[in-house]
Amino acid sequence: MRVFEFIIVITVVYGIFEYLKQRQKFQQERIKHEKVTGDLESELTNIKERLVVLEKIVTDKGYDLKQEIDDL
Repeated sequence: MRVFEFIIVITVVYGIFEYLKQRQKFQQERIKHEKVTGDLESELTNIKERLVVLEKIVTDKGYDLKQEIDDL
């Protein structure tokens, strides 16, 4: 009877160990995903700000693309 109880305890401990290992792996992947998401959001904000500047330049009445090209 003791062998059976020992096998059950070993099985439960192994199950808990595997659960904790998978949980740690999931948390590491989530942290990595959050970092990538933050980087992408930062880059998108930067691109939006640059687009606003470009729109201001292009819509400025004093802007003359042909003149700028000729000056080059």
